[in-house]
Amino acid sequence: MFELISRNRKVYTRDRLAFFMSFLSVIILILVYQVFLGQIQIDAIKEALNSDTASTDTIQMVNYWLISGLTTIISMTSTLGAFGVMVSDREKKLSEDFKVSPVSNFKIELSYAVFAILFGIIMTMFSCIFAIGMFNGFSALLDYSMMDYLSILGVVTMGTMLSATIILPILAFIRTSSAFTTLSTIVGTFIGFISGVYLSIGSVGGSLQQVMTWFPLTQVNALLKQILMKDAINKVFDKAPTSIVTNYKESYGVILQNASGEHLSNHFMLAYLSIIIVVLLGVDLMIKKIKKMK
Repeated sequence: MFELISRNRKVYTRDRLAFFMSFLSVIILILVYQVFLGQIQIDAIKEALNSDTASTDTIQMVNYWLISGLTTIISMTSTLGAFGVMVSDREKKLSEDFKVSPVSNFKIELSYAVFAILFGIIMTMFSCIFAIGMFNGFSALLDYSMMDYLSILGVVTMGTMLSATIILPILAFIRTSSAFTTLSTIVGTFIGFISGVYLSIGSVGGSLQQVMTWFPLTQVNALLKQILMKDAINKVFDKAPTSIVTNYKESYGVILQNASGEHLSNHFMLAYLSIIIVVLLGVDLMIKKIKKMK
């Protein structure tokens, strides 16, 4: 199977322009985030703290909020992009050729998923670290301990695995590259809104807040915010009342609430995400069985 994973990597990176564009799109996203989304939140914080100016700590905190959202989106889009190899093989009927080889169909399918997850993890971690350097200066990377980076890696791994299990059942019905391109465009936009990246969770109504809260990638986003923003929030709201700090965290999705107003703990969110992954894997296997029976 390692040969299949290596083969998928070579096929994906063979198109040098597409591979370069996947990195360029990350840089474009970073710049768009910083120019448009950052200022909106900075203005809201200045109003909450009754301040006419935004401190360096405030700007850095907002940047970390943006980086968390960016990392969440890329965990999905990069993983989805890597599945393009599988769609291309289907379109070219190469998947039919694989069936006559001694390698089982299960190993072939697994090689696509493993490659997509590994690529997603690498691309997402690179994007996160690169964005911290671009937004707050590369010296800011030293503000995090090894345990912090391991925690980020753990959340990113969970996010890419989750993304893969969300994508797989949908890809069962995608047969052409044009359909895959359309799907990629829709998914990238949808994830940005539903996971509280393009707009804060506190800016929408109660019903939509609950939809966003229980969408799995919103919880991935919240876990990343808690790691990346921890020290920055303490600095910015050092002398602010606890109520203002809590209100900020709730409004901007650093902590999430259920319909009763209770905060979701990190342990609960990790357990919830694990269950969703298992359920979606079951759905994918069921779809494959049904398609084989036809």
